[in-house]
Amino acid sequence: MIALAPVGKRLFFPAIIALGLCLPPGFAFATEWDDCGARPAEKTELACAAIIGDAARSDADRARAYVNRARVYSNDQKLNLALPDLDAALGLDNRSVPALLMRGFVFQRKNAFDAAAADYDRAIDIDPRNVGGFLSRGNLRLILRRWADAQTDFEAALRLAQDSAPAHVGRGRVYLETGELDNALNELNTAIAIAANFPNAYFWRGQIYRRKGDIDHGIEDFSRAIAQTPRKEIALYFARGRLYSAKGDYARAISGFNSVLAVAPDNSEALQLRQSAEATQAELGKTPSAPPLDRAASAVGNQETRPPGVAPVAAPGPSGPALTDQARQLFDQSKFAEAIEVLGRALSADPHNEGALRLRVVSRLRLNRAAEACADLDELIRQKPNDVAALSLRGATLVSLKQTDKGIQDVEHALSIDPNSATALTYRGMINRLLRKYPEALADLDRSISINPKDGLAFTERGLTRLAMNDPNKSLVDFDQALALNQRNDQARAARGHALLMKGGSAEGIADLNIVLERDPNNQIALLGRGIAMLSSGQFDRAVVAFSQIIGKTADDTGARLLRARAYLAQKDTKGAMVDADYVSKLRPDDPELLTVRGLIWSAMQDYARAIADLDRAVAKHETVEDYIARGKAYEATNDSTRAASDFRHALQLAPKSIFDFVAQAAVKQKVEQLEKRVPCGNSGGSDKGGTCL
Repeated sequence: MIALAPVGKRLFFPAIIALGLCLPPGFAFATEWDDCGARPAEKTELACAAIIGDAARSDADRARAYVNRARVYSNDQKLNLALPDLDAALGLDNRSVPALLMRGFVFQRKNAFDAAAADYDRAIDIDPRNVGGFLSRGNLRLILRRWADAQTDFEAALRLAQDSAPAHVGRGRVYLETGELDNALNELNTAIAIAANFPNAYFWRGQIYRRKGDIDHGIEDFSRAIAQTPRKEIALYFARGRLYSAKGDYARAISGFNSVLAVAPDNSEALQLRQSAEATQAELGKTPSAPPLDRAASAVGNQETRPPGVAPVAAPGPSGPALTDQARQLFDQSKFAEAIEVLGRALSADPHNEGALRLRVVSRLRLNRAAEACADLDELIRQKPNDVAALSLRGATLVSLKQTDKGIQDVEHALSIDPNSATALTYRGMINRLLRKYPEALADLDRSISINPKDGLAFTERGLTRLAMNDPNKSLVDFDQALALNQRNDQARAARGHALLMKGGSAEGIADLNIVLERDPNNQIALLGRGIAMLSSGQFDRAVVAFSQIIGKTADDTGARLLRARAYLAQKDTKGAMVDADYVSKLRPDDPELLTVRGLIWSAMQDYARAIADLDRAVAKHETVEDYIARGKAYEATNDSTRAASDFRHALQLAPKSIFDFVAQAAVKQKVEQLEKRVPCGNSGGSDKGGTCL
């Protein structure tokens, strides 16, 4: 498969898993040619053929049409048809870098490596500032096992474009092949931070984890690569199937090898691996099975999902060891209500059982029963007045209960006892996030992580803070790190799913949310994410139900109310939408998200003056694509085409940050085309579009 996908302002072929061929910056298929561009293959082939056969067309136009048609042939593995088209393109324009790079790739696929290298070399000679040339040649040199030369090419690409995710992947692969696994992992983490939806990066990071013996992380990365790749890539299913076999999960391994055979029925390696997995599974079925590996790991690893300093459960006293043990197992299975019932019995036998109290605190918090958790924390602090972890957690819990002053007092008291307590800093960061003091939250969380870089809660909290600041890319790095510390950190996984959805990565995001909800059907972040998925997919009635499950059950449900208002608005229920907006406005009258949503509601009610007033305030606080487009539509409705055009132009220049920005930006392009015909161009801001200013 060869598919174009954006990374920054560049285009690349992300799904050539083994090769990673890259197109040069600026190589975009000519959309002005109607269908001879990045459209359905059938239309592209026919439209390009029409341009090629039109003698009135310029040589440059026909050369580009040959390249575009060759792309279609290459996608369909018709290399013998692609090659003559690329030769023809170069016959018309022998300095066409796109044609040289694509022909080099076709030669590479046909194992004509010398010819491929010659094309890549010539492309670089013609345009030595073209990142695609160095990336393509670097990948060829990887195949030829010329590690030092490949690294030189990738570093040349990075000098031209420091944010080139494919270049970081390439250099990471060099490190992987030369045994520098930590450097390789750093490169792949950087690539993923730059481009969170780049399947090559997850594939190669999965290979690094496999080499390091980290099976679970390897499986997760291969799964993410599969979710991001539109077509079935057998290399991905092979890689994941092998790791499932290594883990002893033969049923999933067999399923993976079946996926390979569905694409390539005669693949002998897949047949052999499936037969081996089936034979081992059958043999194991004859003997008593050992406990699953992940069950044993979860009993230890799940401690990371509990607040630091509180999660480890002390050894139970003689009054109820069996009960406390039973409750711990229930907690690890996300059966929090059952754990609380068992802990109640343990504490009835021994009210001073510290381990039972700590575990009941966390269980109650996971069920959003903050007031009851606070009562248990009171008892813990009576027993140990200088317990920094308990004081910090009580502080955060009190803030969630709107007892802000008392909560801050608790966490400051904890920090006075131990100014370098990573736990106390994490909770103060959490409090600052809840109070929407985001810079202060980041400062606390950065310091906490510097003191204790193995605290998954701190990374989760920093990710949530960055997500609240509309920075999903950086938040994903934090959530990934939290999950690297502990795969069963459901808060981090749910938040990562939420972030992926907000970026438009629905397949990956929903996969994360489903994993969490399967274990914990009441996880509030996952429920919120599921509502967003339904809202963005047009299931507005179900979205209303999903958000209603959250509202009233958390200390701060304003975010869910604004999302429900959007769902009501999509159903044309402006009254219901305004009820939610009014509720939020009493608590957060200057919140930019509120102003955006209320502006949309006013526009739907045709009260454009109020809509523009709210959207003016929203834009002043935080510019988003959606704000400009919403205000532009309000201006258009009041026949102010000049201001409407200006807002739409701003919207097209901004990078979308959320799913709502993506949807709004896609919808506005047609508006721009209409307004181009209506907005005259004055003396300022000249135009090359027939006298218009857009």
